[in-house]
Amino acid sequence: MVMMYLSIELLIRIIVVLVVLLICFGIYVAINGLRENYRNKGKTTYLDAEQENWYTYFSSAGEISESLIPKTTREIQGVEEIFISYLKNVSDPTIKEKINQFSNKYLREHYLTLLRSKKWSIRINGLKRIANFEIECLEECQKFKGKNTSKEENFQLLKIFSFLNRENFEDELLNRSTGFSEYEFKKLFVSIDEELLGRIITNIEDLPKAGQYAFIDILGSKRDMKYLDFLESQLLNEHQEIRIRTLKAIHSIGVVRELEKYIDFVKSPFWEERLMMAKLLGNLPLNETASHFRVLLEDESWWVRSQAAKTIGKDKDGLDYLKNFSKTTGDKYAMEMANEILLNGGN
Repeated sequence: MVMMYLSIELLIRIIVVLVVLLICFGIYVAINGLRENYRNKGKTTYLDAEQENWYTYFSSAGEISESLIPKTTREIQGVEEIFISYLKNVSDPTIKEKINQFSNKYLREHYLTLLRSKKWSIRINGLKRIANFEIECLEECQKFKGKNTSKEENFQLLKIFSFLNRENFEDELLNRSTGFSEYEFKKLFVSIDEELLGRIITNIEDLPKAGQYAFIDILGSKRDMKYLDFLESQLLNEHQEIRIRTLKAIHSIGVVRELEKYIDFVKSPFWEERLMMAKLLGNLPLNETASHFRVLLEDESWWVRSQAAKTIGKDKDGLDYLKNFSKTTGDKYAMEMANEILLNGGN
């Protein structure tokens, strides 16, 4: 009986403690919420008051209104929100130039103060804004040299050096990209201009493999024929993944200039390369590629056969080709694949 009484008393005490903790946690959350609302009040007030004035400034040749110049950190955050929104959604070079001029005149000192912080998160925020708004501060950014900078800091610094230290960008890239993932390389290469991309081509082999893969992918996404000379040179690369990425990039550009350079891939020992050829040959007239497609349709890999049949089916003469192939092939799997595309009307 005594033990039961003690157990109930202990349970009550535990419940009381939990209730008190919940109340304290609720008060803590409420206070933090009030603090955050108070902190954001200056930004919100600025946005409500000046958003229309910013639109007027960006859409006309007028001077900067005194009210647009931020006086507090919260107002600076309001300006940042407006600038980033315009940079993401509007491609007008005049607006970009106005953002750059305003940032260099009224925000530069604020961001340089952030760079001097001992807190990593504050320094990163400063670097990001300097990169976003292209603020002139090469000397200050170069002070990061020799320091134990993080990968994220190096990434932002490279974006900054792409417009502030162009003559030495390739050296900075090689020195600061250690440990970058393929995704990080892609984000960097997307942000730099055509001239720098062209200069990187001459030093491509100095990059780690992740950088080379990302670079080739980005060139393919540009869909510009001026990169074909470089990409075709990579078809002879000793690394299989480089060759596969190169075939994908050329396919994205959609131009095959000399079929002879690609023929060996039709019988490559790697099915991924044969698969890419099944796609790439679709950029040429079927009467030039018919014999190569026959090889690919009879490939041992289901993926290669399937892609070859789909590519042929999209050609204006493709269905007739597949009908004839189905009658003449001795490969039952190839016949099944051709008939499947014929049943689906070429899809």
